[in-house]
Amino acid sequence: MFLSPKLIVFIVCLTNLSILTQADDFSFNPSQSFDPDFFIESNLEFTLLHELAHAVIELYDIPVLGGQEQAADQVALMLLLTDQRHKGVLRPVTLNKLLAISGEWFLEWQAEMKQNQAVYWDAHPLTIQRFYDVTCLAYGSNPDVLESLRKEKWLPVERAWNCDLEFKKTRQALAWLTSKVSHYKLDGNWNFVKTNQAPEGFTGQVKMVWVEPTRQSHKDMAKKLKSFTSLKYLVAQTNEVLNLKEDITIYMEPYCKGADAWWNGEQSIIVVCYELAELFAKNAKLLPELVKKGLPE
Repeated sequence: MFLSPKLIVFIVCLTNLSILTQADDFSFNPSQSFDPDFFIESNLEFTLLHELAHAVIELYDIPVLGGQEQAADQVALMLLLTDQRHKGVLRPVTLNKLLAISGEWFLEWQAEMKQNQAVYWDAHPLTIQRFYDVTCLAYGSNPDVLESLRKEKWLPVERAWNCDLEFKKTRQALAWLTSKVSHYKLDGNWNFVKTNQAPEGFTGQVKMVWVEPTRQSHKDMAKKLKSFTSLKYLVAQTNEVLNLKEDITIYMEPYCKGADAWWNGEQSIIVVCYELAELFAKNAKLLPELVKKGLPE
């Protein structure tokens, strides 16, 4: 599935909702992204895809240029845009997911700057960079059509100049990666098409384990997270498409020291902290105001 020209209207003009509603005949209502449960679920889905990308890169010894964290972000984003439940058609729900995810990054950046906690040496790109990377990939999908929509405060021309190449290379990389770790391929409409049977010996499966919490707030969060259908779908789709060399266990962990998630290659596990879901819940309340006010000059 190619990124729709309307998508950049959504990403680049987060605060100009009139543009969203007036873009050709495409109807989009951002209110879904304001729903706290939807916001948490979207960001948790992206988090799991990001960590699964780490797992695939390590287990298959995939060569990476430009940093593994950025590569994992790009894989997760492109997989969200190829959601097979929508049969290759870009839906408003996908745009709402992207708004929720981008909004989370920007809200985290605001908090880091306010508390003077930005970590410039970390392997992860700065959260504000992750925000602009999404914008660049979208703009790069069709810069000729989208140039009139680009605004300097959202995507400076210095970055926009090569966004079409970034999008093209990212799309090619995902197609190549799929061919290396799966018995599926991506067709011209970004649908997964089965090419042959999974190779013998590649019987690994992904499973999710819910560590029992003791705090009532974590018990309430666990109940909420277990109700999210996208998490169950993600695990099932991963097990269907990937040829895993070994099992991967996702632990939903209530006993962390902070809002975090990570891949542990030595144990082949992914840990997702309840505190991270709580951070998503906190920021979900801030997204409507961010969209209303817009990004700072």
